[in-house]
Amino acid sequence: MAGETDIVLNYHNSLLRVSDYELLDPPNWINDKIIEFCFEYFEREQYRYCADLLAFISPSVIQAIKFYPQHEMGIFLDPLNLTAKQYVFMAVNDNMAAYQYGGSHWSLLMYNGLRNAFYHYDSMSPSNTSIAEDLCHKIQTNMNADKKATFKEMDCPQQENGYDCGVHVIATCEHLVRQNIEAYSVPLECSISAKQIQKKRQEIKDLIRSLKKCS
Repeated sequence: MAGETDIVLNYHNSLLRVSDYELLDPPNWINDKIIEFCFEYFEREQYRYCADLLAFISPSVIQAIKFYPQHEMGIFLDPLNLTAKQYVFMAVNDNMAAYQYGGSHWSLLMYNGLRNAFYHYDSMSPSNTSIAEDLCHKIQTNMNADKKATFKEMDCPQQENGYDCGVHVIATCEHLVRQNIEAYSVPLECSISAKQIQKKRQEIKDLIRSLKKCS
């Protein structure tokens, strides 16, 4: 029988253990490891065809730059070449303890370089609004954004429980890529439902198992 610390998948920079994988079963709150894996898969595989336009910043990097001085953030962000990206996606967490995992809520922040604007999608709005706004002010100098960059809290489907926020982040991120890159015309509120969120959990589990077989 597999233990909680046994490795399920080693995918480039993402390492998933049994304890991470099991969080994909409701009613669990998914952690940074699952979101980080999905973001890396988006960049390397799912949206590889437009990788020059997109950046997905891992939750661990976002957590670090919350607490780093402005002049030192280049350590984390310069290698991502954000100034060349049209769309930047960030998973925002309400954990305010530096260098520690935790928090209780995820939301999605997207920067649109074509509009010089930050858009915040919170499935339990406005839980993370102030945190997302602070992040915008801090990170914009490392992008093409200037001091006139706008911040907008977006209407989006709201979760029906206290544990699906992370899955909402992943599903909303996919929808926004399709909307902005592929001219996908289905409204966000029609694309994400409680049923679709549960389906997304299973899709991620199936993806992890498929990649494990391939490896």
